[in-house]
Amino acid sequence: MTTTTTTTGAGLLDGRVAFVTGAGAGIGRGIALALAAAGARVAVTGRRASTCDDTVAQIAAEGGTAFALEADVGDRAAVHRAVEAAVDRWGRLDIVVQNANAGDSAHPIALEDVSEEDWLRQARVAWDGNLHCAQAALPHLRAGGCGRFIVLGSAFGLHGAAMNPVYSALKGGDRGFVKSLAREWGPHGITVNAIEPAAATEPTQVFFAQNPAVRDAYLRLFPLGRMGVPREDIGRAVVALCSDLMGYVSGQNLPVDGGLYTAL
Repeated sequence: MTTTTTTTGAGLLDGRVAFVTGAGAGIGRGIALALAAAGARVAVTGRRASTCDDTVAQIAAEGGTAFALEADVGDRAAVHRAVEAAVDRWGRLDIVVQNANAGDSAHPIALEDVSEEDWLRQARVAWDGNLHCAQAALPHLRAGGCGRFIVLGSAFGLHGAAMNPVYSALKGGDRGFVKSLAREWGPHGITVNAIEPAAATEPTQVFFAQNPAVRDAYLRLFPLGRMGVPREDIGRAVVALCSDLMGYVSGQNLPVDGGLYTAL
């Protein structure tokens, strides 16, 4: 699978400031690149700022504006520091994309093997991360009058997943969180949505290259016949939700998955 540099959406987000968590690689990087290509200035965040340097460099090489920030989303103080650093640098905050998840969150594990440590470790990133990002960002999103808050969910949270009850439960919780915030924040002009992506990240592509039979069987599940590309497919969807074009969409959980999940 190849990716291409695109300027689709250029100008849609001119003048806006975005804060993207877990943006050093994979879907988070694709989202950050797409937001920058659409004109947003992007605070690219990760548990270690150095993991985001490549994303920042690519944005700069394409003429965009970004800088890296350290933000462990499970640490309330760290998230508040990072949000304030972005606002101090650019004077505002318009878009927050909470993409961060625990690194092994999608790995299969049977319920009987789930430890309290497994649950709390994943929840610290997913649920605590949502809470910390939302609380830190709210005053700034409210001040601008057209804020956008997006959570990266999962189809596992829509249809469940055998051998992964923790991740499914956490992603299912994202749905209630988004719907509640959409009601609470709507009077301030802030939209709140989630997307459930299906994209071939770097590790996925390596796995498929090593296991072509698995790849072919999996791809047959997609009506469009392919997995998404983080930047072009997932990133563009985020750009659209963050733009004025979809300013009347809020409280929704949108699968961006080539038709894989159709049972809404």
